[in-house]
Amino acid sequence: MGDWMDEPIVDPTVPRRERLRLISRSSPLADRDLPRYVRWQFGVAAVVTCVGGTLFTIAAARTDGESAGLSALMVLVIMLVLVGLSRPGMGHRRPRRYTGRYVVPSELDDAALDLLGRARQAVREVTASRVHQLGLLDAIADDIVLPDRLWEIARLLRTHTELRAEQAEAMLEVMTPELAAVLGSQRQALGRSVAAVAEWVRELEEYALRVRAADAALRAHELRQSDDRYRDLLARTADTEGLTHLIDQADALNRTLRRTLG
Repeated sequence: MGDWMDEPIVDPTVPRRERLRLISRSSPLADRDLPRYVRWQFGVAAVVTCVGGTLFTIAAARTDGESAGLSALMVLVIMLVLVGLSRPGMGHRRPRRYTGRYVVPSELDDAALDLLGRARQAVREVTASRVHQLGLLDAIADDIVLPDRLWEIARLLRTHTELRAEQAEAMLEVMTPELAAVLGSQRQALGRSVAAVAEWVRELEEYALRVRAADAALRAHELRQSDDRYRDLLARTADTEGLTHLIDQADALNRTLRRTLG
């Protein structure tokens, strides 16, 4: 769950290489600093390096001026690196040029996160289906329409989260008729937007349900390859009624598969 919560939904118009880099686990995306204790350790290391390097440089200066200069330069570089790492804001960050073009689920509130989780699950069910992988669906449309729809849902859910937080903060103020009127109209607008996004999510889930049905029909079609063995088994036991029922089932499955994949 933690991995899912930290994996961003990225605007599909971002170049593919950059999208992969944004999603990659090797490039943490949260705008957060290194832990305070880690930064403290870097600060201590910088002080120790400075003191030790200064003493070493003084000692070197008494024997070889060139070595002392090189030593001082190395100490300065190392110290600057350690001091930099010890400063707040030096942790891994997202590329600033793509700010606003990705949504991290963990930044959403519970209501938004529920809708995003459902949408993401539906998209993954479609792309993981056998009928999709075998090219029996419109793979090009799926590869374009589904990411676009998921991004639009995520982007709107982020806005919903921000507006709900804004309204919650406004509710702490002294409630006047003017404030109540403004909040009331804003809630109505937000509610309509939330309802529209929820409908988008239901459409994705309905599509995923139909794709699962197509997968099941495909599996049933593949299992029909064993029908001859079952017919032979029933014929050898003189079960004519069972044989007729099996044939009828095979015809029904054929019709289902044609409707589902047609």
